[in-house]
Amino acid sequence: MYQLGTKWKLWDLPSFLQADVEAITLRGYSTEPEEVVDTLRLPADLYATSVDDDDEGNFRGLSVEAITSRYCPTRRDFYLEKKQGFSKGYSTWGRVAGHLIEEYCKGLLAHFDELAQKPSGLNYQKIQSLAEEYSQTFWEPRTKSFQKLQEKATSSEEAPERLVFLLQQTAKYELIMLGIDYALSQNGKFVPLMQGIPIVFDEEDIRIHPGANLGLSQTTTPDFIILKPTVVMGDVKTGKHLKPFHLHTIAGYALAYESQRKENVNFGVVYFFETHVTQMSFAQSYVFVIDDFLRRKFLDARNEAYRILQKSDRPPKADDYEEYCKHCKHHQDCYPSANDQDNSACPKSLEAHL
Repeated sequence: MYQLGTKWKLWDLPSFLQADVEAITLRGYSTEPEEVVDTLRLPADLYATSVDDDDEGNFRGLSVEAITSRYCPTRRDFYLEKKQGFSKGYSTWGRVAGHLIEEYCKGLLAHFDELAQKPSGLNYQKIQSLAEEYSQTFWEPRTKSFQKLQEKATSSEEAPERLVFLLQQTAKYELIMLGIDYALSQNGKFVPLMQGIPIVFDEEDIRIHPGANLGLSQTTTPDFIILKPTVVMGDVKTGKHLKPFHLHTIAGYALAYESQRKENVNFGVVYFFETHVTQMSFAQSYVFVIDDFLRRKFLDARNEAYRILQKSDRPPKADDYEEYCKHCKHHQDCYPSANDQDNSACPKSLEAHL
């Protein structure tokens, strides 16, 4: 997480990307022109999606995350949960690891809070010692989660020991960036990280209440927000690679924030940890302008999601079993048994797995 502030100040993104920011027209609070207002507003016919009404018949809406999380390309998983009331699926290695990675990366700030106020003397030996200390503190109370990772692992890339090692490298990298930031601040380049770039994780502080025009749930919550020197919307993601919908999620949060606070959100950041790389790796921060292209992508995904819920039939299964179905949290819902009649249309690549 410390790398975000250091890179932000070194790049001076607000100045470098000023033209891109000035070109943004789709703001969550926009009241004109009418074309923009119509684009932002959930179409009237989509409010009839009964699954999203509460017990009193009031429109409840979908969260940003539910709208954009396109893990199944046909949105079959979304339909099972939101339309047919299925649980949120079964535990997989990816779900267990993803939760642990998010906890680990967020926990870095809390664990090193005192150090971050004055991170002097951060040589390599000290950084290595601090990273090992934090990792030990993190994993000691999580033995059950570690065992679950072992149970769910299906390849050498998913070995729990490997994940522990890669996370420790991430801790080292973050502390190195903290040290760089402090050295530059001592030379008068910029103020220390935690004073100049406050990163907020507390759900109470970052919870967003979107305006009714967007047709979203009453509350939606990103993983973190950077409040100064400008509002930056952030999310922690894990997986094999960064996906387009990760950026669309940030765009949704930005529109929601703007609709409530009437304050521009121009930049987003995805803090991404790649889980299945074969080489040395650590979490990376992807910073970008939340331009009109990304905002339209989110709004299109929102409209598509509500239309899917109006259909009476489930979306089809994904064509690529290996890529989308094999490790899906709803695998058992879609493929309950090898002899199930519904499996007659399964791709041939599935035969070896049933």
